[in-house]
Amino acid sequence: MSPAGKNKPQKKDSKASGPRLTPMLAQYLEIKSQHPGSLLLFRMGDFFETFFEDAQTLSKVAGVTLTSRDAKSEHPVPLAGVPHHAIDTYLTRLLRAGITVAICEQVEDPAKAQGLVKRAVVEVISPGTATAPELVDSPTGHFCLAWAPGSNQMDGWALLDASTGEFRCGQEQATLESLCQRHAVREVIVRESTEPSTLKQWQAAMPQMVINPVNDAWFHPAFARQTLLDHFEVANLTAFGLEDETRTPAAIAAGSVLRYLGSLILKKPEQVTTLRFSSRADRLILDEETLRNLEIFRTFRGETGEGTLIHHIDNTLTAMGRRLLELRLAEALTDLDQIALWHSGIDSALSDRPWREDLRVVLRSVGDLERLSARAASGRIGPLGLKHVGDSLAALHALQVLAPSNGHQKHPIASWLESVDSFHELATIIQQRIAEDAPATTRKPGFIATGVNADLDQCRTIAQDSKGFLAGLQLQEREQTGISTLKVGFNRVFGYYFEVTKKHLDKVPEHYQQKQTLVNACRFHTEELKQAETTILEAEEKADRLETEIFQEMLTLVTSHLANIHAACLKVARVDLMLAFAETAEKNQYCRPVCDDGLVLNIQGGRHPVVEQLLEHDFIGNDTLADGADNQVLVLTGPNMGGKSTYLRQVALITLLAQAGSFVPAESAHIGITDRIFTRVGASDNLARGESTFYMEMSETANILHQMSRRSLVILDEIGRGTSTYDGLSLAWAITEFLNNPEGPRPRSIFATHYHQLTELENDLQGLVNLRLEVKEWEGKIIFLHSVKPGRSDKSYGIHVARLAGLPENVLSRAQEILSCLSSSDQRDLPSMRPVSSHPTAQPTIPDAGQLSLFRESQRDALDALNDLDLEKISPMDAFMWLAKIKKQLEK
Repeated sequence: MSPAGKNKPQKKDSKASGPRLTPMLAQYLEIKSQHPGSLLLFRMGDFFETFFEDAQTLSKVAGVTLTSRDAKSEHPVPLAGVPHHAIDTYLTRLLRAGITVAICEQVEDPAKAQGLVKRAVVEVISPGTATAPELVDSPTGHFCLAWAPGSNQMDGWALLDASTGEFRCGQEQATLESLCQRHAVREVIVRESTEPSTLKQWQAAMPQMVINPVNDAWFHPAFARQTLLDHFEVANLTAFGLEDETRTPAAIAAGSVLRYLGSLILKKPEQVTTLRFSSRADRLILDEETLRNLEIFRTFRGETGEGTLIHHIDNTLTAMGRRLLELRLAEALTDLDQIALWHSGIDSALSDRPWREDLRVVLRSVGDLERLSARAASGRIGPLGLKHVGDSLAALHALQVLAPSNGHQKHPIASWLESVDSFHELATIIQQRIAEDAPATTRKPGFIATGVNADLDQCRTIAQDSKGFLAGLQLQEREQTGISTLKVGFNRVFGYYFEVTKKHLDKVPEHYQQKQTLVNACRFHTEELKQAETTILEAEEKADRLETEIFQEMLTLVTSHLANIHAACLKVARVDLMLAFAETAEKNQYCRPVCDDGLVLNIQGGRHPVVEQLLEHDFIGNDTLADGADNQVLVLTGPNMGGKSTYLRQVALITLLAQAGSFVPAESAHIGITDRIFTRVGASDNLARGESTFYMEMSETANILHQMSRRSLVILDEIGRGTSTYDGLSLAWAITEFLNNPEGPRPRSIFATHYHQLTELENDLQGLVNLRLEVKEWEGKIIFLHSVKPGRSDKSYGIHVARLAGLPENVLSRAQEILSCLSSSDQRDLPSMRPVSSHPTAQPTIPDAGQLSLFRESQRDALDALNDLDLEKISPMDAFMWLAKIKKQLEK
């Protein structure tokens, strides 16, 4: 249940509980009962008020002062309110806290109401369905995700961004957590019948995510299908790729989230113009662990910004381009033709810098057209926002003119923009009709430009002339009455009036008619003033009506072009991203990769795209050669801080960037297409689930081993270190053999380990190659060279690293002493770890678990004597005598 569910009033809020139930409070409780899961903002004049638990929630979450009605009564009612003009500020705080908000407005003019003003909920806003710019203040996506578990392990999902109208669905073997990591999800809806234990598990895994159980009927296949048919006004779902029965889970998810959005905004979501089915085969998908381990969108600490891949390669100029970049990093391409198209387009853009820079200058003028047009279609845009639509469409037209210039007629950018409809006429209409200094809202008049409508211009002239007449009338009346302080004023209740201070009341002419008495003045009107008031108000009222009509006509016009505008936005996003990739390649000296359908992964001078930006010195590039044959499993050894984790991640990130359509940080790169990148890096407990470090490690590794394919790239770092040495070594050994098994998928794999015994497998497993991080020892210290070379490392240099970390010298000396004992014991007592046969899956000879090397050298004679005993031949009495002798030796 979402946090909003806590807002439901309890029995103590009912009439029987004691508070004096006024008609207004009764109206509030009736409306609140219709929206028990939402915080109800109840419009009263210039404020939105809340009562009971809602007031307490608003006070706590939004920092609003909590007070009460009938404070002196036996049953005071908690009360908190916010000004209506500042509602977006408080809405933002509530939505970020995961609270769904119902907006209850006055639906009739209070001046014309007889008795209690009618009120009704006009919109419900949930954390994942907000659209106002103040509530969606980031260029990233703002998705509501519907999750529909299906049969045969194929689960359906649908993502809907109400702020842009982006709507897509799919189905795959995935987890809810991975989808939320992969996309900018703000809210998840699931069936109301979902098991409480499952909900609890999700909420523990994603504590910041709002998970809302909703009506099960919305997830019924027939109901979901009909929802889609009705919305898109089609006879079947063939156009969306959902008519196939095997895609029912995806259709269920899509129908349910669309129904959910409609139930909140209480009307058809006009901004949703199409639906796209995402096929699993079309994308290189990263699971939640890989996204986290590679720090694509967030660092290990969960922070955005510096340290993440997207932060350091993002050179997009538009919000649409940024969102496409996010999608490409979460779901890179697998279509070789598309990848080649992007690489050739970047190459061409790099070769003509002036052309590229001219296009980027125009792109800066393109606002978030996707969101702006969606808001126009939903009627939630002001004159200033509509002006931005016109300016953005004009910039789009300029892009279309500029793209094929300088001999670039066949460039992908020119082709994309050529396929886009021309919006030059629509842009011109908007720019001509909206005033240059247009206000943000229609509450302030004057947003329609002069010259658009003759009647509107006439009304404005009349109103302006009449106000000039009033200024002259004020001067005239002062002269005729001798009241130098007389002034003309206006308020909504009494209209225009002459105000005279009490000091001059004896000078008021007889034809003045008193309208209002104040403490220090009186207000009057005359027939002449009445006539001027009527003229002004009628002109202003007509002008307001005409402005509203013209504005609504433009919104209707934009809405009629909405589907084509959204299609154009997708092309603009591609243009922006391709030019941004070129900019990144030029700034950071990236190379053009070669991608094909082979299995060779050959990177020369590869660099980590994030680490190299954070270093104060040059990054040391390294080579990588992996394939499905002679270099199928790479076993990497070396000390901590030597750069193993950086090397592992850079290989994965270079592969990802290449398939995202970007150039890559390397001297050269040959990338055999990859269908999945799997990583198991680092160790962390999941205390919320009661899962230990080792359990998490094994669970994630199991997921990799079950799902990897021939085309996968598997990155493993220190598997087995979460348990005892021999258990961990045994597991690491077996996992290495499984990756190399000739009867298995044999994915390209890189395994970093401190278990040096695994390097012995190079002699016995076909396709396993040893690599090491170079280290130089000098005067008892080590120098990390960060260079990967063939071969294996003989030491872990753990004590050296500990010295760098500042451990006390006596601790380090004792550690060195223990290490020497362990090493000598291992050399003398432990059998070889090489397999007993040369068969690739041979069983290793695992040493006995008893390790006595922690005894001091002075105790070694007793240990040798014990080691020489033949337990098969000794009698019980002799054994007792031997034990007594050994005990005496130990006592010495």
